[in-house]
Amino acid sequence: MSNLIFALPVILIIAISVFVVKIATVALRMTGLDEKKAHFQALSAFTGTGFTTQDSELVLQNDIRRKIIIFLMILGNAGFITVITTVVISFGRSNIMPLLANVGIVLLLIFILFKILTHKGVTKFLNDKIESGLEKRPPFQKRPVEEVLRIAKDYGIAEVSIKGNCQDLGKTLSDSSFRENDILVLAIERKNSVIPAPKANDQILQNDTLICYGKLSNIEKIIAKQ
Repeated sequence: MSNLIFALPVILIIAISVFVVKIATVALRMTGLDEKKAHFQALSAFTGTGFTTQDSELVLQNDIRRKIIIFLMILGNAGFITVITTVVISFGRSNIMPLLANVGIVLLLIFILFKILTHKGVTKFLNDKIESGLEKRPPFQKRPVEEVLRIAKDYGIAEVSIKGNCQDLGKTLSDSSFRENDILVLAIERKNSVIPAPKANDQILQNDTLICYGKLSNIEKIIAKQ
């Protein structure tokens, strides 16, 4: 029983470390990295090994990923020191036989922990729970389409109603002033229907409403000529 008590602190630290890497892997994946790269970068940063790869550029170019990696590096160093200290204090008091028993218990519990965490059902459950929790955090909250499209200054979405005197009436989108002014037509509302992602050869008809994205001043010029 005393052997198990000495082994528990080490197992607890290892378990926490595994969950930290797991959470970081999901967080990195939510920023756009694929599963394998996310796991490798998280494990590399936490253990301080193998981080200098070509994929590290993908991490350093993203502010959220960079913060995750820095956090992992700091936490990994603290965890390593804690494990060493715990091992020395817990196992150093034991004679050779109890020491071997402690090592055996630790290895056995690590193996059991590994088998549990690599089970497909457990992995999916943890991933879903972690992702659900992270989505509530500001850095991972999904922004509305309107907000994403307004990232560029002076650009946005606007509706343009096509009247009888419109200069683009009867023209295709590729031949229209919309294309000349670098305005992207996202959709065309026509009577009771909608044409999503219209093609370049789609015609502009009277009473159409065009949902446009582009520089707002250019869209206003076209509206003014109606």
